[in-house]
Amino acid sequence: MTETCTPGAPDGEASVTLPDDSMDRLRTMLMTQATDLDVMFAELIGKAATNIDQWPTTAERLVRLALRAQSNCRASLDTLARAERALLRAREREAIRNGDA
Repeated sequence: MTETCTPGAPDGEASVTLPDDSMDRLRTMLMTQATDLDVMFAELIGKAATNIDQWPTTAERLVRLALRAQSNCRASLDTLARAERALLRAREREAIRNGDA
């Protein structure tokens, strides 16, 4: 959280290559987002625990940010699960229409 990151692509190109399939792209983005938010949660809670004695107000703010990151992580995972269920239902309907069921 305290270090600065610079983009890895010097020519304005994407530094991460995403899959061509839109569902795979969605899955990759949401899992990356959830993982990053989980890391943010852990780092913010650690910082808050370290600073609670000397800076209680700052520690409280860090805990609030950590809880917001945790909530957003859960929302990302929930969105991913709903998208996966919708894709599964669509595939099942397609299989029924094609007579594969």
